[in-house]
Amino acid sequence: MKKVCVAFLSLVAILVLTSVPGEGFNCDDAKEELFPCLEYIIGEGGDAPSSECCDAVIDLKSSTPTKNDRRSACECLKAAADGFSGLRDDLAASLPKRCGVNVGFPISRNINCNTIP
Repeated sequence: MKKVCVAFLSLVAILVLTSVPGEGFNCDDAKEELFPCLEYIIGEGGDAPSSECCDAVIDLKSSTPTKNDRRSACECLKAAADGFSGLRDDLAASLPKRCGVNVGFPISRNINCNTIP
């Protein structure tokens, strides 16, 4: 019985040590999810972001629980914004508030991502 218990505890320890508690922030996934927001932040999506866009912003919040995740997200979105002409900084910055969520950092091309708490 003692050998079975030791083997079981060893297996549990291996599973705990090799499992990944969270995958962390994934830039490519975030850019793909936030694609529905593009029309809104270039000023062609009407007065409010779509529900798909807001769902993506809410997902962004949940995928950035740590300071490092928020900084990674900031850098990712900042770099992505540089790849699109016609983005309106005022609309990008208003996106979280318009969706009723605080993502933990302002969405802006001009932010210093290293200052995010």
